[in-house]
Amino acid sequence: MDSASRRFRYALSFLFVASIWPVAVAAQPPVYVTQWGSLGSGAGQFDFPVRVATDAAGNVYVSDFLNHRIQKFTDTGTYLTQWGSEGSGPDQFAPFGVAVDATGNVYITDIANSRVKKFTNTGTFITQWGEYGSGDGQFISSSRKTWPRTSTGTSSSRTS
Repeated sequence: MDSASRRFRYALSFLFVASIWPVAVAAQPPVYVTQWGSLGSGAGQFDFPVRVATDAAGNVYVSDFLNHRIQKFTDTGTYLTQWGSEGSGPDQFAPFGVAVDATGNVYITDIANSRVKKFTNTGTFITQWGEYGSGDGQFISSSRKTWPRTSTGTSSSRTS
């Protein structure tokens, strides 16, 4: 399958998922509460934050994609901790999605390495699953050879 066909298939998968999820309509418009962060790579700074999740205590987890990390904050934006770096090891990833389960474990989707990783709420690696492909337990990323991109827009030197 050529790269154009893969991109189309990848886009269709997002379109399909988006089209079957129910949409909730708020009774009142959203109210601005707060914000935090700035562009950069320091604690509390972001370079393409793509997803946010919260835990039962109200802590906020941000998937800081181009910094290759997850950052954890209080519900008022006080920085608590971070984990992750670029690469393919247990503590390395290009985080796109982030979710927290009822016991506080943090799950991230590692788009560069086509896998899901599970961590404690303090960033200790627990396990991972998945690999590139279209079979059982495999995930397809049409941009696999060009992810992750750096903040300068260049791609890393990955091969598969």
